[in-house]
Formats: sequence, structure tokens, C-alpha cells
Amino acid sequence: MTTTQVIWLVVIVVAALALIGLVVSSMRKKSQQDNRARASQLREQADTQAAGLPDARASAEQAETKAEQARLEAQRAEEQAASARTEVAQQQATHEDQIRAADRLDPDVKHTAKDYAPEVGTPVGPSAIPTDPDTIFDRDEEADGQTGGSHRA
Repeated sequence: MTTTQVIWLVVIVVAALALIGLVVSSMRKKSQQDNRARASQLREQADTQAAGLPDARASAEQAETKAEQARLEAQRAEEQAASARTEVAQQQATHEDQIRAADRLDPDVKHTAKDYAPEVGTPVGPSAIPTDPDTIFDRDEEADGQTGGSHRA
């Protein structure tokens, strides 16, 4: 190989490398432009979706408020139930005390025996107090003059 051929070979290799470099650079620029366009689209989509955030946030806050009201109502109902249970226990104790007093007066009852237990009968007949939750809430609402689903304790 002659010097001229070596020089031409080096020139061709350098030109080929330069051409490859230009192609790679062009492809990189095209890729960057595509990425910018895709990023712009993603930002627009995010902005569009973000427009609904205030409504979603307000809806979530409203749901939390309703849940808190329901918790408070349930707590009040539980407190009323506990109060009613206490009242029943007091009435039962008063009833038993009355039976014991009667047994102490009755000469036929041996109230001092070790196996003595007052004969406390269970009340007969239906109670006038409703136990069905739907009935309870309907009567409360009618008494309050309310209609609809809201219930105040």
C-alpha cells in the first residue's frame, strides 16, 4: 500500500466516522424532540386531571363529614342504649327489692333459708316500647316533625 492509498483510507475512515457521528447526533436530537413532545402531552393530561382535584377533595371532605356525623349518632345511640340498660337494671332491682320485702312479710315464705331466692317473674304481655330499629327511627322522626333520612338524637 502506498502512502497515497493510506491517506485516502484514513480520509475515508474519518469521513465515515464523521458521517456516523452526524447520523447519531441527528437521531439523538430527534429523540429529544420526541421526548419533549411526549412530556408536553403528559403535562397537559396532568393539568386536565388536576382540574377535577378540587371537586374530588370536596367530595372526600363531605364524605368524611357524613362519616363523622354517623359516628356521633352511633355514639349517642350507644349512650342511650347504655342508659336504657341501666334503667332496666334499676327497675329490676327495685322490683326484686319489693318482692323480698313482700317475702319478709309473708309468713309462708322462708326468706331466711340458705336456698332462698325471690320469685321474680318476668313481665307478661308485649312491651309498648318498639324494638325494631326502623320503627324506632320512624317514631323519633315523626315526633321531631322531620321527614327524610336525617335523625336527631
